Amino acid sequence: MSKLVAKCGIDCGACPWGPYPRKGFTDEEFESYRNNAKKILGYMPIRTACVTCQTPDSDIPKGSQLPNRKCLIRQCVDKSGIANCAYCSRFPCDTMKTTSGAWNRKKIEERLGAPISDDEYRTYVEPFEGINRLETIRASAKPSEIVEPAKAQTSEKGSADFPKNLPFSSKEIASFKAVHMLLASIKRSSLGMTDTDTFAQQHRLEDRRAHILRFLWILGRYGKLSKDKNGNLVADAKTYIDNRDAEKTLAIWSFVKDTVFKVLSDLGARCERVALEGVKDEDLTTGTGYLRNKGWIMQMSFDKKIGGAAALEALQTYTARLGKKYGKKAFQHFSDADMQILLET
Repeated sequence: MSKLVAKCGIDCGACPWGPYPRKGFTDEEFESYRNNAKKILGYMPIRTACVTCQTPDSDIPKGSQLPNRKCLIRQCVDKSGIANCAYCSRFPCDTMKTTSGAWNRKKIEERLGAPISDDEYRTYVEPFEGINRLETIRASAKPSEIVEPAKAQTSEKGSADFPKNLPFSSKEIASFKAVHMLLASIKRSSLGMTDTDTFAQQHRLEDRRAHILRFLWILGRYGKLSKDKNGNLVADAKTYIDNRDAEKTLAIWSFVKDTVFKVLSDLGARCERVALEGVKDEDLTTGTGYLRNKGWIMQMSFDKKIGGAAALEALQTYTARLGKKYGKKAFQHFSDADMQILLET
C-alpha cells in the first residue's frame, strides 16, 4: 500500500486512473496497460490522469475529469474535516460498503467467468479494495482522531395532500388513494438505508428515491396494462431505456434488480424483467452489466394491499393526465404525489 490513500480508501499510488502507475510507460506500453485494465475492470483508464481526490477543488486543473468533484464520499469526508473514511465514527457506512464492494477479486472473476492472475489482481483490482485499506488505518487510529460525520438535513419536500371531492366513484378514489399512499411511502421511507442523517447517505437516499419514483413513472406513463387476470403494467426494453431521463442508473441491471425491485417489493409492487422468447438471459446485458435496449420487457404488478390491478390502472390515468398537462415538468408533480390534476375534468 502506498502512502497516498484516497478518501474512500483507493490506493492512489497504484490506481490505473492515477498519475503514478503510468509513469515511465511508452505510448505503446500505456495503450497495452489501458486495454488490459478494460479487459479486467470493464472500463478503460482515461489518458489524462486523475490528480487524486486528496487534491483540493481549488487546485484541480481546469478541465480535469478526475477527481469527481461531486463524489459523495469525497464531499462527506471534506465536510467532516478528516483525511478519509477510516476516521469517521460511522465507518463503514452503506456508502462506503457500496463503493468498496464495486470491484474486488471475487466479483471480477465472476463477471469474467475465469480466474485472473495474481499479477493482474495486484495491478488492476487490489487498488480498489478500499475498505481493507481503511480498516488497517482505523485499527491504528487513536480514539481522539475519530470524529462524528457531517450531518445533512433532507432537502426533500413532503408529499402533497390527497385531494378531496374527486369526481370519481368510491372504488376509483380508493385506487387513486392507494397510488398516493405508495408515493408518499417512498417519500418518507429510508428505503432500507441506514445512517441517513449523514451527508453522503442523505444524498444517496434522495438519489434512490428519485430512481424508484422514475421507475414507477416509466411503467405508469409508458407501460401497457396486460389483459391477464393478475394485471401487469408492461414496458418494452427500448421504451424503458429511452425514458430514464436524469436517472441513468436505471440501466444498471444489478441496481435495478437488487435495489429497485427489492424496495418496491417491500412496498407491495412486484417487478420482473422478462426475456423475450428465444433470448438468453446473458444476452440482456452488456459485459459491464448495463441493460441492452432490446430482448426483454419490464413488468410490474401491485399486491392487493396497495390496490392491485385497479391501482395500476389508476397509476396509468394519473401519469397520463400529468404528462398531457405538464409535459417535461410532469415528473416533478408525480414525485411530489401532487394529484390536484385529478380534480380537473
